[in-house]
Amino acid sequence: MRYLFHRSLLATTLAATLSLSACSSESPEDKPATQAVPGATATADRSSDPIATLGEPTEITTGLTVPWGLTFLPDGSALVSERDSALIKRIPAHGGPPRTVGAVPGVVPKAEGGLLGIAASPDFATDRTVYASVTGADENAIVALRIAEDFRSLRRDRVLLDGIQTAERHHGGRLAIGPDGHLWIGTGDAFEPENAADDSSLNGKVLRIRTDGTVPGDSPVFSTGHRNVQGIAFSPDGTAYASELGHRAWDEVNVLRAGDDYGWPETEGIEGSTGTAPIWTVHPDDASPSGMAYAAGSLWIGALGGRRLWQPPVHSGRVTGEAVEHYRGEYGRIRTVEVAPDGALWLVTSNTDRSTWGGVDPKPGDDRILRVPVNQ
Repeated sequence: MRYLFHRSLLATTLAATLSLSACSSESPEDKPATQAVPGATATADRSSDPIATLGEPTEITTGLTVPWGLTFLPDGSALVSERDSALIKRIPAHGGPPRTVGAVPGVVPKAEGGLLGIAASPDFATDRTVYASVTGADENAIVALRIAEDFRSLRRDRVLLDGIQTAERHHGGRLAIGPDGHLWIGTGDAFEPENAADDSSLNGKVLRIRTDGTVPGDSPVFSTGHRNVQGIAFSPDGTAYASELGHRAWDEVNVLRAGDDYGWPETEGIEGSTGTAPIWTVHPDDASPSGMAYAAGSLWIGALGGRRLWQPPVHSGRVTGEAVEHYRGEYGRIRTVEVAPDGALWLVTSNTDRSTWGGVDPKPGDDRILRVPVNQ
């Protein structure tokens, strides 16, 4: 079903910014430029609090080809989607070789499109349902899949939402189940910036639908003015965060609020004066952010072009201290970050993806999933 919606524009002036440096082991001239928007940084007593650290990474699995989405199941195992093959594979809870569940029908891979984000139903134990963002020949869609009891097959059960413009690039594609129980969807502008501000387009938006495909309120659109949202995460207080790939000036982390406009294409990060301001920005060369998770008082953001893991500490929608970078250049491109049932981070690399900017030569075993303990 196609939808039209009313776009609510909220204009906010982006003022001078506070520079945040990355890691202290670098010389000042080597430090990536990151910024927090004034008013988004919490008070000094909060910013002086110690932030979470990471333990030693271990390999969960290897040998994946262009993995994209990852979702955990009630038994602690995980499903991972491969963008170009349209395969969903199952990863044991404690690691091991991936096992193919099946191929998702109707996927037409493109430069950045194919089988993208996946999210397991909150009732997976009984309904065996996984939601997926898929690129088709003529449009992108959100579909429900039914996974067999023995994990040896799947079928495409129904279309929840269609009418999302397809293109070679800027598909968005991230899915997440929110604390409201609804399915949250990041879409890209389909490489047509005007889509983000177009009332008749579902592109360049964050969408929200019920898991049966119906719409809360009168529109699936939650927020507008986005360029390419590939990360959505929620903190325990219900704050919704989104990571967004910028053009050439600034990538963004935004706090999502219903009806807000986030400025694209007139504004990119701190460049421009329209839309709701991001809470944190970083140069695209140092990030190109994709998947994002919340754990232990921080956001954990996978960087594609930046080839690292970013950690801005946050509280109640505010950045509370300097962003820390991890694994710079060690594992290549990081596509997806999820929090496992035991509280550890699972990081999904994206080094076998040769179709997009920022590619690297795969190492033996790429692509892989790493498990990283979080120390509070």
